[in-house]
Amino acid sequence: MSGKPAWRLPASFQRLRALRGRWWAYRYWLLLALPVVALGTAVGLYVYTVTHSGTFTGSAVAARPPASARPFAWPLRLTGRVNILLIGVDVTISERRQVLPIARSDTLMLVSLDPQRARINVLSIPRDTFTVIPRFGPDRINAAYAAGGPRLTIQTVEDLLGVPVHYYVKLGPSSFGQIVDAMGGVEVDVEKDMTYTDWWANLYIDLKKGRQLLSGDQAMQYMRFRHDEEGDIGRVRRQQQVFLAISQKIRSPAMILSSPRLLQAFVQHTQTNLSVSELITLGVFAARLRIPDIHTATLPGETGPIYVYLDEAQMRQIVAEMFLGVNSQTLASTAVEVLNASGVPGLARQTAQRLERLGFRIVRVEAAAQLAQTTTVIDRTGRPEVARALAELLGRKPVTYEPGSGADITIVVAQDLIALDPVKVSQKRN
Repeated sequence: MSGKPAWRLPASFQRLRALRGRWWAYRYWLLLALPVVALGTAVGLYVYTVTHSGTFTGSAVAARPPASARPFAWPLRLTGRVNILLIGVDVTISERRQVLPIARSDTLMLVSLDPQRARINVLSIPRDTFTVIPRFGPDRINAAYAAGGPRLTIQTVEDLLGVPVHYYVKLGPSSFGQIVDAMGGVEVDVEKDMTYTDWWANLYIDLKKGRQLLSGDQAMQYMRFRHDEEGDIGRVRRQQQVFLAISQKIRSPAMILSSPRLLQAFVQHTQTNLSVSELITLGVFAARLRIPDIHTATLPGETGPIYVYLDEAQMRQIVAEMFLGVNSQTLASTAVEVLNASGVPGLARQTAQRLERLGFRIVRVEAAAQLAQTTTVIDRTGRPEVARALAELLGRKPVTYEPGSGADITIVVAQDLIALDPVKVSQKRN
């Protein structure tokens, strides 16, 4: 033996090795704890869903679809297309700087969740869009909310686009910010410095250029900014950008722990005719999608000094693709006949006019040989995608395949179609 002392690691390396050993122990316990936390969150959501399954956020003031037309199944499964109108309302201030009980819709977005194609489509409607508001006449579309709240806004959007609005979500001036804060903020690439102050409307915008995590208030500033050369079109684009950023955030694993807080914020700060269990179902569906599965568009038109005048032909193409799942050429080449088996005069003609507005080619409208209890779509020449689109458009009606000559598709209209639009039917009778 040489008598030399045994070589040892320096003290700093020994401490590092000890810390590394403790880290492996901590990691072991962390791996054990994560499933427990996830299970606890899931159980909490389940209990909240069961105990609040029939609860609506705020006070729902618009009717829900009939039970047979609701595309929700347990456990938290979306079984068919659902169209939801997002209504963001502003604050009206008098000359005395008093908040008036009259508000207009500052934001209108129709969101379509399509489980058949695993995608979400978002169509923004410029607030200055020229349209005809039922019972009130021509005006900007944002005036519909001031005249009749969510109900009239829904009816106006349905008349404009020709597709059904199944549900709505109304957000007040501060609602969106509260929801974003509950998510822990949202990451957005602010394209330029934005500064604007409106003392009268209590609006203060001060954002710097660059990718950053925006708080709820900052996200609201970003979406409300329209004081540049893009004007309202730029504001709409930024709203869509934030929508995509939120969709990305919802998919992150961290949102599992934040989901109870997010759901609570949504319940407290919105008004909707969706139940809590339906909201969770929509969230589960959205979380499974990737960003490329989310498509956004804005109604095309020409911006004038007062109104935005829509391009009807382009609008039909966008609506056909986003809300029917087929292109406008396919619709125009499909011959459709509508037979009235409801016993209600004018119901078939009204249905045919609605379909013509969307681009369907109606070849015949007449009375059926006998009355029917259920509206049915009959595919006679093998066009399942168009038949499915019609069935969803009319309220998830049954589709049958019966080969035959004449029209490509036959729609047998029954009295159950009245429940989808009772106001218009009563007006037609009168």
